[in-house]
Amino acid sequence: MFKKSLIAVAALSALAGSAMAADVQIYGRIDTGLRLTGVNYDSVANMDDETNFEMASGNYTGSRLGIKGSEDLGNGLTVGFVLENGFDSDTGAQKYDGLFGREAIVYLEGDFGKIAAGKMGIMNSTAGSFAIGNFNPFGTGWGEVGSQNQIWGAGFETRYNNMISYRSPDFAGFKVHAQYSFGGNFKDGKVVGEEGKTTTNRYYGLGVTYTNGGLNLIGIVDSVNEAQKAGEYEKEDTFRVTVGGSYDFGVVKPYLAAAYFKDGQINNPFKAHVDVTGAAYASGLTNKDWEGYGVTLGATAPVLGGKAHAMVGYLDAEGEDTEGNGYWPKDDFKRWLVGFGYEYSLSKRTTVYADAGYFKDEYKSGSENIEKSAPDAYQAAVGLVHMF
Repeated sequence: MFKKSLIAVAALSALAGSAMAADVQIYGRIDTGLRLTGVNYDSVANMDDETNFEMASGNYTGSRLGIKGSEDLGNGLTVGFVLENGFDSDTGAQKYDGLFGREAIVYLEGDFGKIAAGKMGIMNSTAGSFAIGNFNPFGTGWGEVGSQNQIWGAGFETRYNNMISYRSPDFAGFKVHAQYSFGGNFKDGKVVGEEGKTTTNRYYGLGVTYTNGGLNLIGIVDSVNEAQKAGEYEKEDTFRVTVGGSYDFGVVKPYLAAAYFKDGQINNPFKAHVDVTGAAYASGLTNKDWEGYGVTLGATAPVLGGKAHAMVGYLDAEGEDTEGNGYWPKDDFKRWLVGFGYEYSLSKRTTVYADAGYFKDEYKSGSENIEKSAPDAYQAAVGLVHMF
Protein backbone atom coordinates (compact mmCIF):
# COMPACT_ATOMS: atom_id res chain seq x y z
CA MET A 1 0.00 0.00 0.00
CA PHE A 2 2.80 2.37 0.97
CA LYS A 3 4.61 1.50 -2.24
CA LYS A 4 1.50 2.24 -4.32
CA SER A 5 1.08 5.57 -2.54
CA LEU A 6 4.63 6.54 -3.39
CA ILE A 7 4.04 5.65 -7.05
CA ALA A 8 0.83 7.75 -7.10
CA VAL A 9 2.57 10.73 -5.50
CA ALA A 10 5.43 10.46 -7.99
CA ALA A 11 3.01 10.30 -10.91
CA LEU A 12 1.05 13.33 -9.69
CA SER A 13 4.27 15.24 -9.11
CA ALA A 14 5.40 14.46 -12.65
CA LEU A 15 2.10 15.62 -14.11
CA ALA A 16 2.14 18.79 -12.03
CA GLY A 17 5.73 19.45 -13.08
CA SER A 18 4.83 18.95 -16.75
CA ALA A 19 1.83 21.26 -16.48
CA MET A 20 3.93 23.96 -14.80
CA ALA A 21 6.68 23.62 -17.40
CA ALA A 22 4.19 23.86 -20.23
CA ASP A 23 2.11 26.57 -18.51
CA VAL A 24 -1.21 24.88 -19.35
CA GLN A 25 -4.37 26.85 -18.59
CA ILE A 26 -8.08 26.13 -18.75
CA TYR A 27 -10.15 29.20 -19.55
CA GLY A 28 -13.52 30.20 -20.87
CA ARG A 29 -16.51 32.48 -20.77
CA ILE A 30 -20.28 32.02 -20.44
CA ASP A 31 -22.65 34.61 -21.89
CA THR A 32 -26.39 34.19 -21.38
CA GLY A 33 -29.14 36.77 -21.78
CA LEU A 34 -32.56 37.67 -23.11
CA ARG A 35 -32.94 38.92 -26.69
CA LEU A 36 -35.78 40.56 -28.59
CA THR A 37 -35.81 40.61 -32.40
CA GLY A 38 -38.45 42.21 -34.60
CA VAL A 39 -38.65 42.20 -38.40
CA ASN A 40 -40.89 44.28 -40.66
CA TYR A 41 -40.75 42.87 -44.20
CA ASP A 42 -42.57 45.78 -45.84
CA SER A 43 -43.19 44.75 -49.48
CA VAL A 44 -41.31 41.44 -49.39
CA ALA A 45 -43.69 38.97 -51.01
CA ASN A 46 -45.30 36.25 -48.87
CA MET A 47 -43.52 37.34 -45.70
CA ASP A 48 -45.33 38.29 -42.48
CA ASP A 49 -43.82 40.59 -39.88
CA GLU A 50 -42.32 38.68 -36.97
CA THR A 51 -41.26 39.27 -33.36
CA ASN A 52 -39.18 36.82 -31.37
CA PHE A 53 -38.32 36.97 -27.65
CA GLU A 54 -35.86 34.33 -26.47
CA MET A 55 -33.10 33.32 -24.13
CA ALA A 56 -29.86 33.38 -26.11
CA SER A 57 -26.15 32.72 -25.72
CA GLY A 58 -23.44 34.96 -27.13
CA ASN A 59 -25.26 38.29 -27.28
CA TYR A 60 -22.09 40.03 -26.06
CA THR A 61 -19.40 37.42 -26.67
CA GLY A 62 -19.36 33.78 -27.75
CA SER A 63 -19.54 31.23 -24.93
CA ARG A 64 -16.48 28.98 -24.98
CA LEU A 65 -14.23 26.57 -23.10
CA GLY A 66 -10.56 26.40 -23.97
CA ILE A 67 -7.20 24.91 -23.11
CA LYS A 68 -3.98 26.72 -23.93
CA GLY A 69 -0.36 26.20 -23.06
CA SER A 70 3.18 27.20 -23.94
CA GLU A 71 6.72 26.01 -23.28
CA ASP A 72 9.99 27.92 -23.35
CA LEU A 73 12.40 26.04 -25.63
CA GLY A 74 15.30 28.36 -24.92
CA ASN A 75 17.23 30.52 -27.38
CA GLY A 76 14.24 32.87 -27.55
CA LEU A 77 11.85 30.21 -28.88
CA THR A 78 8.42 29.37 -27.46
CA VAL A 79 6.06 26.62 -28.62
CA GLY A 80 2.40 26.62 -27.67
CA PHE A 81 -1.12 25.57 -28.52
CA VAL A 82 -4.74 26.75 -28.28
CA LEU A 83 -7.75 24.41 -28.27
CA GLU A 84 -11.09 26.20 -28.01
CA ASN A 85 -14.63 24.82 -28.03
CA GLY A 86 -17.72 26.97 -28.69
CA PHE A 87 -21.12 26.20 -27.21
CA ASP A 88 -24.53 27.74 -26.59
CA SER A 89 -24.94 28.29 -22.87
CA ASP A 90 -28.75 28.39 -23.06
CA THR A 91 -28.93 24.79 -24.33
CA GLY A 92 -25.45 23.37 -23.73
CA ALA A 93 -25.27 22.42 -27.41
CA GLN A 94 -21.99 22.52 -29.31
CA LYS A 95 -21.98 25.56 -31.58
CA TYR A 96 -19.40 24.64 -34.22
CA ASP A 97 -18.41 21.52 -36.14
CA GLY A 98 -15.66 19.62 -34.37
CA LEU A 99 -14.76 19.45 -30.67
CA PHE A 100 -12.52 22.51 -30.94
CA GLY A 101 -14.48 24.35 -33.63
CA ARG A 102 -13.53 27.86 -32.51
CA GLU A 103 -9.77 27.32 -32.70
CA ALA A 104 -7.27 24.46 -32.78
CA ILE A 105 -3.67 25.59 -33.41
CA VAL A 106 -0.07 24.88 -32.57
CA TYR A 107 2.39 27.80 -32.85
CA LEU A 108 6.07 28.69 -32.70
CA GLU A 109 7.19 32.14 -31.56
CA GLY A 110 10.56 33.83 -31.53
CA ASP A 111 12.53 36.83 -32.77
CA PHE A 112 11.16 36.12 -36.27
CA GLY A 113 7.56 36.64 -35.09
CA LYS A 114 4.82 34.06 -34.57
CA ILE A 115 3.66 31.32 -36.94
CA ALA A 116 0.74 28.94 -36.36
CA ALA A 117 -1.10 26.13 -38.13
CA GLY A 118 -4.56 24.63 -37.69
CA LYS A 119 -8.12 25.95 -37.55
CA MET A 120 -8.46 29.63 -36.66
CA GLY A 121 -10.32 32.84 -37.31
CA ILE A 122 -9.50 35.08 -40.26
CA MET A 123 -7.56 38.29 -39.59
CA ASN A 124 -10.50 40.42 -40.78
CA SER A 125 -12.52 39.53 -37.68
CA THR A 126 -12.24 39.69 -33.91
CA ALA A 127 -12.20 35.91 -33.45
CA GLY A 128 -9.04 34.05 -32.53
CA SER A 129 -5.32 34.44 -31.93
CA PHE A 130 -4.55 36.17 -35.25
CA ALA A 131 -7.61 38.40 -35.62
CA ILE A 132 -6.83 42.09 -36.11
CA GLY A 133 -10.12 43.30 -37.62
CA ASN A 134 -11.47 45.35 -34.71
CA PHE A 135 -12.74 48.17 -36.95
CA ASN A 136 -15.58 49.48 -34.81
CA PRO A 137 -16.74 49.49 -31.15
CA PHE A 138 -18.72 46.26 -31.59
CA GLY A 139 -16.30 44.37 -33.85
CA THR A 140 -17.91 41.06 -34.76
CA GLY A 141 -19.51 40.54 -31.33
CA TRP A 142 -22.74 41.80 -29.70
CA GLY A 143 -24.98 39.58 -31.84
CA GLU A 144 -26.19 41.45 -34.90
CA VAL A 145 -26.12 44.83 -33.12
CA GLY A 146 -23.42 47.06 -34.61
CA SER A 147 -21.71 44.12 -36.31
CA GLN A 148 -19.31 45.16 -39.06
CA ASN A 149 -20.14 41.88 -40.82
CA GLN A 150 -23.46 43.47 -41.79
CA ILE A 151 -21.61 46.28 -43.59
CA TRP A 152 -18.56 44.59 -45.14
CA GLY A 153 -19.21 42.37 -48.15
CA ALA A 154 -19.69 38.76 -47.12
CA GLY A 155 -18.58 35.55 -48.81
CA PHE A 156 -16.04 34.74 -46.11
CA GLU A 157 -16.26 32.17 -43.36
CA THR A 158 -15.27 33.51 -39.93
CA ARG A 159 -12.91 30.56 -39.44
CA TYR A 160 -11.08 28.25 -41.83
CA ASN A 161 -9.55 24.81 -41.48
CA ASN A 162 -5.98 24.00 -42.49
CA MET A 163 -4.81 27.59 -42.02
CA ILE A 164 -1.26 28.92 -41.76
CA SER A 165 -0.90 32.32 -40.07
CA TYR A 166 2.09 34.59 -39.50
CA ARG A 167 2.57 37.75 -37.46
CA SER A 168 5.85 39.67 -37.72
CA PRO A 169 7.78 41.29 -34.87
CA ASP A 170 7.11 44.95 -34.10
CA PHE A 171 8.95 47.38 -36.40
CA ALA A 172 8.59 50.88 -34.91
CA GLY A 173 4.89 50.24 -34.27
CA PHE A 174 4.25 48.32 -37.53
CA LYS A 175 3.38 44.62 -37.77
CA VAL A 176 2.74 42.52 -40.88
CA HIS A 177 0.12 39.75 -40.82
CA ALA A 178 -0.45 36.96 -43.36
CA GLN A 179 -2.80 33.98 -43.65
CA TYR A 180 -3.52 31.17 -46.07
CA SER A 181 -6.03 28.33 -45.79
CA PHE A 182 -5.84 25.13 -47.81
CA GLY A 183 -9.62 24.84 -47.38
CA GLY A 184 -11.58 21.71 -46.61
CA ASN A 185 -14.16 23.41 -44.37
CA PHE A 186 -17.00 21.65 -42.59
CA LYS A 187 -20.61 22.16 -43.65
CA ASP A 188 -23.49 20.27 -42.05
CA GLY A 189 -20.98 17.97 -40.36
CA LYS A 190 -19.12 17.09 -43.57
CA VAL A 191 -15.91 18.35 -45.12
CA VAL A 192 -16.70 20.35 -48.27
CA GLY A 193 -14.22 19.85 -51.09
CA GLU A 194 -10.72 18.44 -51.08
CA GLU A 195 -8.03 20.28 -49.16
CA GLY A 196 -5.73 22.30 -51.41
CA LYS A 197 -7.87 21.64 -54.50
CA THR A 198 -10.21 23.84 -56.54
CA THR A 199 -13.20 21.94 -55.13
CA THR A 200 -12.93 23.82 -51.81
CA ASN A 201 -12.85 27.48 -50.75
CA ARG A 202 -9.31 28.66 -49.95
CA TYR A 203 -8.85 31.88 -48.00
CA TYR A 204 -5.85 34.21 -47.99
CA GLY A 205 -5.16 37.60 -46.48
CA LEU A 206 -2.42 40.17 -45.94
CA GLY A 207 -2.62 42.87 -43.28
CA VAL A 208 -0.63 45.69 -41.70
CA THR A 209 -1.20 47.28 -38.31
CA TYR A 210 0.35 50.38 -36.76
CA THR A 211 0.17 51.30 -33.08
CA ASN A 212 1.56 54.44 -31.48
CA GLY A 213 0.21 55.47 -28.11
CA GLY A 214 -3.57 55.78 -28.45
CA LEU A 215 -3.46 55.48 -32.26
CA ASN A 216 -4.33 52.15 -33.88
CA LEU A 217 -4.44 51.77 -37.69
CA ILE A 218 -5.41 48.63 -39.65
CA GLY A 219 -5.28 47.72 -43.34
CA ILE A 220 -6.33 44.31 -44.71
CA VAL A 221 -6.59 42.78 -48.17
CA ASP A 222 -8.26 39.37 -48.19
CA SER A 223 -9.84 37.06 -50.71
CA VAL A 224 -11.39 33.63 -51.20
CA ASN A 225 -10.44 31.34 -54.07
CA GLU A 226 -13.97 30.08 -54.62
CA ALA A 227 -14.61 26.36 -55.08
CA GLN A 228 -15.30 25.32 -58.65
CA LYS A 229 -17.17 22.17 -59.52
CA ALA A 230 -17.74 20.62 -62.92
CA GLY A 231 -21.16 21.41 -64.36
CA GLU A 232 -21.89 24.25 -61.91
CA TYR A 233 -21.81 28.04 -62.32
CA GLU A 234 -18.23 29.28 -61.89
CA LYS A 235 -18.33 31.84 -59.09
CA GLU A 236 -15.75 34.62 -59.24
CA ASP A 237 -13.23 34.86 -56.38
CA THR A 238 -14.37 37.18 -53.59
CA PHE A 239 -12.05 40.16 -53.02
CA ARG A 240 -12.09 42.77 -50.25
CA VAL A 241 -9.99 45.73 -49.03
CA THR A 242 -10.65 47.09 -45.53
CA VAL A 243 -8.96 50.07 -43.85
CA GLY A 244 -9.67 51.84 -40.59
CA GLY A 245 -8.45 52.95 -37.24
CA SER A 246 -9.17 54.38 -33.82
CA TYR A 247 -7.63 56.84 -31.37
CA ASP A 248 -8.01 56.64 -27.62
CA PHE A 249 -8.35 60.16 -26.18
CA GLY A 250 -9.16 58.75 -22.75
CA VAL A 251 -12.56 60.44 -22.51
CA VAL A 252 -13.65 58.98 -25.86
CA LYS A 253 -12.28 56.52 -28.43
CA PRO A 254 -13.59 57.17 -31.99
CA TYR A 255 -13.47 54.58 -34.80
CA LEU A 256 -13.63 55.09 -38.56
CA ALA A 257 -13.40 52.34 -41.20
CA ALA A 258 -14.31 51.62 -44.82
CA ALA A 259 -14.31 48.55 -47.06
CA TYR A 260 -14.54 47.84 -50.79
CA PHE A 261 -15.62 44.40 -51.98
CA LYS A 262 -16.09 42.69 -55.33
CA ASP A 263 -17.81 39.41 -56.16
CA GLY A 264 -18.97 39.17 -52.56
CA GLN A 265 -22.32 38.49 -50.98
CA ILE A 266 -24.37 40.45 -48.45
CA ASN A 267 -25.22 39.13 -44.99
CA ASN A 268 -28.89 38.82 -44.12
CA PRO A 269 -29.21 39.99 -40.49
CA PHE A 270 -32.74 38.53 -40.27
CA LYS A 271 -31.86 35.01 -41.38
CA ALA A 272 -30.77 33.69 -37.98
CA HIS A 273 -33.99 34.79 -36.29
CA VAL A 274 -36.85 34.11 -38.72
CA ASP A 275 -37.77 31.71 -41.51
CA VAL A 276 -36.85 33.37 -44.81
CA THR A 277 -37.10 30.28 -47.00
CA GLY A 278 -38.39 31.13 -50.46
CA ALA A 279 -38.31 34.89 -50.02
CA ALA A 280 -37.07 36.63 -53.15
CA TYR A 281 -35.45 39.28 -50.96
CA ALA A 282 -33.34 36.80 -48.98
CA SER A 283 -32.33 34.66 -51.95
CA GLY A 284 -31.46 37.83 -53.88
CA LEU A 285 -28.86 38.74 -51.29
CA THR A 286 -27.04 35.43 -51.07
CA ASN A 287 -27.51 33.88 -54.53
CA LYS A 288 -25.62 36.48 -56.53
CA ASP A 289 -22.34 38.38 -56.42
CA TRP A 290 -22.22 42.03 -55.38
CA GLU A 291 -19.74 44.87 -55.79
CA GLY A 292 -19.83 47.80 -53.41
CA TYR A 293 -18.51 49.56 -50.36
CA GLY A 294 -19.30 50.00 -46.68
CA VAL A 295 -18.46 52.69 -44.11
CA THR A 296 -18.71 52.62 -40.31
CA LEU A 297 -18.29 55.38 -37.73
CA GLY A 298 -18.37 54.71 -34.01
CA ALA A 299 -17.04 55.49 -30.55
CA THR A 300 -16.65 54.15 -27.03
CA ALA A 301 -16.59 56.24 -23.88
CA PRO A 302 -16.57 55.66 -20.11
CA VAL A 303 -20.05 56.37 -18.70
CA LEU A 304 -21.27 55.92 -15.10
CA GLY A 305 -18.47 53.54 -14.22
CA GLY A 306 -19.02 51.37 -17.30
CA LYS A 307 -18.39 51.72 -21.03
CA ALA A 308 -20.82 52.92 -23.69
CA HIS A 309 -20.60 51.95 -27.38
CA ALA A 310 -22.25 53.55 -30.40
CA MET A 311 -21.92 53.21 -34.19
CA VAL A 312 -23.57 53.94 -37.52
CA GLY A 313 -22.92 52.06 -40.75
CA TYR A 314 -23.83 52.34 -44.42
CA LEU A 315 -23.56 49.80 -47.25
CA ASP A 316 -24.06 50.49 -50.97
CA ALA A 317 -23.75 47.73 -53.58
CA GLU A 318 -24.73 46.69 -57.10
CA GLY A 319 -25.52 43.14 -58.12
CA GLU A 320 -23.10 41.84 -60.70
CA ASP A 321 -24.40 40.12 -63.85
CA THR A 322 -25.12 36.44 -63.40
CA GLU A 323 -26.28 33.74 -65.76
CA GLY A 324 -29.82 34.31 -66.99
CA ASN A 325 -30.25 38.02 -66.25
CA GLY A 326 -27.36 39.74 -67.99
CA TYR A 327 -29.79 41.81 -70.05
CA TRP A 328 -31.48 43.33 -66.98
CA PRO A 329 -30.27 46.47 -65.21
CA LYS A 330 -28.10 45.64 -62.21
CA ASP A 331 -29.75 45.06 -58.84
CA ASP A 332 -29.28 47.86 -56.33
CA PHE A 333 -28.89 47.47 -52.56
CA LYS A 334 -28.46 49.87 -49.66
CA ARG A 335 -28.32 49.30 -45.91
CA TRP A 336 -28.32 51.65 -42.94
CA LEU A 337 -27.42 50.37 -39.49
CA VAL A 338 -27.17 51.94 -36.03
CA GLY A 339 -26.13 50.25 -32.79
CA PHE A 340 -25.84 51.13 -29.10
CA GLY A 341 -24.39 49.11 -26.23
CA TYR A 342 -23.42 49.44 -22.60
CA GLU A 343 -21.32 47.18 -20.39
CA TYR A 344 -20.66 47.39 -16.65
CA SER A 345 -18.11 45.27 -14.82
CA LEU A 346 -19.27 43.81 -11.52
CA SER A 347 -15.77 42.39 -11.01
CA LYS A 348 -12.65 41.63 -13.03
CA ARG A 349 -14.39 38.57 -14.47
CA THR A 350 -18.12 39.36 -14.51
CA THR A 351 -19.91 41.90 -16.70
CA VAL A 352 -23.53 42.88 -17.30
CA TYR A 353 -24.53 44.36 -20.66
CA ALA A 354 -27.38 45.81 -22.69
CA ASP A 355 -27.59 46.65 -26.39
CA ALA A 356 -30.00 47.74 -29.11
CA GLY A 357 -29.69 48.03 -32.87
CA TYR A 358 -31.76 48.99 -35.91
CA PHE A 359 -31.35 47.87 -39.54
CA LYS A 360 -32.92 49.29 -42.69
CA ASP A 361 -32.46 47.68 -46.10
CA GLU A 362 -33.50 48.89 -49.55
CA TYR A 363 -33.29 46.26 -52.27
CA LYS A 364 -34.35 46.97 -55.85
CA SER A 365 -34.16 44.14 -58.34
CA GLY A 366 -32.98 44.86 -61.88
CA SER A 367 -35.91 42.80 -63.09
CA GLU A 368 -38.79 45.11 -63.96
CA ASN A 369 -41.36 42.63 -62.69
CA ILE A 370 -40.02 42.60 -59.10
CA GLU A 371 -40.82 45.60 -56.92
CA LYS A 372 -38.42 47.27 -54.51
CA SER A 373 -38.17 45.66 -51.06
CA ALA A 374 -37.44 47.73 -47.95
CA PRO A 375 -37.49 45.51 -44.86
CA ASP A 376 -36.25 46.79 -41.51
CA ALA A 377 -35.50 45.15 -38.18
CA TYR A 378 -34.45 45.79 -34.61
CA GLN A 379 -32.70 43.75 -31.98
CA ALA A 380 -32.13 44.34 -28.27
CA ALA A 381 -30.58 42.22 -25.53
CA VAL A 382 -29.59 42.21 -21.86
CA GLY A 383 -27.38 39.65 -20.20
CA LEU A 384 -24.54 38.52 -18.00
CA VAL A 385 -21.11 37.22 -19.01
CA HIS A 386 -18.64 35.50 -16.69
CA MET A 387 -15.04 34.83 -17.71
CA PHE A 388 -12.70 32.39 -16.02
